[in-house]
Amino acid sequence: MLNIQTLAYLQSGIPLLENCNLQIFVNQRIGLVGTNGSGKSTLFQLIRKSIKPDSGDINLQAGKTIAFVEQEIRNSNQAIIEFVLDGDVELRKLEKILAQADHTEAWFEAQQRYELIEGYTARARAAQFLNGLGFAQTMLDYPVNNFSGGWRMRLNLARALMHRADLLLLDEPTNHLDLEAIIWLEQYLSRYPGSLIVVSHDREFLNACVNRIAHLNNRKIDVYAGNYDEFERARAERLMQQTQAWQQQQRKIAHMEDFVRRFHAKASKAKQAQSRIKALERLVRIAPIYAEDGHFELLIEAPERSPEVLLRIKSMRFGYGQNLLFQDVHQVIQAGTRVALLGPNGAGKSTLIKLLVGELQPAAGQLEWASNIRIGYFAQHQLENLDGEATPLQHIQKLAPSHTELDLRKFLGRFGLGSDRENRPVGSFSGGEKSRLALALLAWQKPHVLLLDEPTNHLDLDMRDALVMALEAYPGAVVLVSHDRNLVRAVADELWLVADGKVQAFEGDLEDYKNWVEARNNNKTAEPKVSAQKSPRNLSDKTNKKTLLSKQSKIEIAISIAQKELAEINRQLADPATYMSCSRSQINQLSALNSELTQKVAELEENWLELEMSLEK
Repeated sequence: MLNIQTLAYLQSGIPLLENCNLQIFVNQRIGLVGTNGSGKSTLFQLIRKSIKPDSGDINLQAGKTIAFVEQEIRNSNQAIIEFVLDGDVELRKLEKILAQADHTEAWFEAQQRYELIEGYTARARAAQFLNGLGFAQTMLDYPVNNFSGGWRMRLNLARALMHRADLLLLDEPTNHLDLEAIIWLEQYLSRYPGSLIVVSHDREFLNACVNRIAHLNNRKIDVYAGNYDEFERARAERLMQQTQAWQQQQRKIAHMEDFVRRFHAKASKAKQAQSRIKALERLVRIAPIYAEDGHFELLIEAPERSPEVLLRIKSMRFGYGQNLLFQDVHQVIQAGTRVALLGPNGAGKSTLIKLLVGELQPAAGQLEWASNIRIGYFAQHQLENLDGEATPLQHIQKLAPSHTELDLRKFLGRFGLGSDRENRPVGSFSGGEKSRLALALLAWQKPHVLLLDEPTNHLDLDMRDALVMALEAYPGAVVLVSHDRNLVRAVADELWLVADGKVQAFEGDLEDYKNWVEARNNNKTAEPKVSAQKSPRNLSDKTNKKTLLSKQSKIEIAISIAQKELAEINRQLADPATYMSCSRSQINQLSALNSELTQKVAELEENWLELEMSLEK
């Protein structure tokens, strides 16, 4: 259906795409992946013919149509359902013909075609798209101008889905969606009645939606069968084989060059030497494997000492005007707590994060943080607060004026901000580069707790994987809002549901939450009970095990923190300088703290063993 042959495209005179080949067949669903800046969005523009290639061909089969999501955010007083219906251009043309009073032959042909494309159900389909993307039934007649930029991008997506095209191009369709809308979209795309090319950095979304992966790397396209997980396995195997082949060829080349070097001047061996020289010239060299830009090893550290309880939330209530988001919230965040906030769009997940960080104040109740707690806060609006004229190096120098420039450059390099990026003004950065800088500034502070609101927006898959590994290794507490299910599964030990005016524990996993969302969408008037209301004896074995493992993980973190504190106190008590510089009362305090921590470690270890016995049962 679509055939791309020997495609090349130069950006500012530098090759971005070179000798690219890709064939798209009917009903294929392709995930287009690659690091930021590899040319994915450019390839979409070339397919749509909004820009021209420098060489090569892009041929769409005659009569086939392409749909894509407009990036322009329109101002319009048009009702949103009419705006979405406009996405079906043929439908609108037929409606104009059918609106005419004279029933000519063209009118009857239009009537027949209108029935064939199920025009009578078009409005219901448009409403279904809007509902799936988070618009309530009562909003369908609201004008487009009533909605913010992110919601208008959802309208553009619904409009593209309305277009009955043979090929649908989607560039990061999940960027402006919450988890509920993503779940709906991936279910729709998995049965999309046409071909699909989707650019996404959401691993689980790609796994659910596509059956082939087109990987943009080193200016070329490699195609793999299967979903994203299968692509990663196949690519790792291919890279290993290429590395082995390159090493074998290098040994062969070295042997031939050594022969030429030793016998080129000898008459008896000159013929064989010349033969090897020609063989070396004809040899097709296997390219060595280099580490791609985009592979990072992040490290987010926490302070060595941390109080056991970081935050107590007591009887908290909050709302905007008459709109009450939640009330009577009671929660505790301990050292090592790792929680993800779930809930419908608008229920208050981001608001809760802002309350925790102090950007908002509760209408009632209390948030009691332990003293001297450092909070690492990441939110998308913070990216706009970065100084556009300052460089990353200047940003971090404000936090660490006493550190050497070399140390700061090395630190920024761990977040993909090396190779002279640290000297560029932030105003020229992409969204992904700004996100990396915000994460680097956060990590430098060694926070006790991380409050993360959609930290993976604008990050490519490699950077997302690096962030997942960094958060898995981070020993502090995490409160997370994210539509990236891979991140939530890897990082969170607990799920809190923010819905229906409450913030409460959700005893289950993301699959249980998905079922809860579907039940809620199918029956808007119903109020499915959150599984946290069940008594422990009614929980499944899977849930019991998950709860016990979560508790055990928290105890392990608490033991680690206590042991570090105990080791430091023991070091001080063993150091003769302590007795020379400290008063008798200070030494007595250290001894008392030593006894207290020793007892605490013993109690924690006993609790851990009890949980281990429960798990064995």
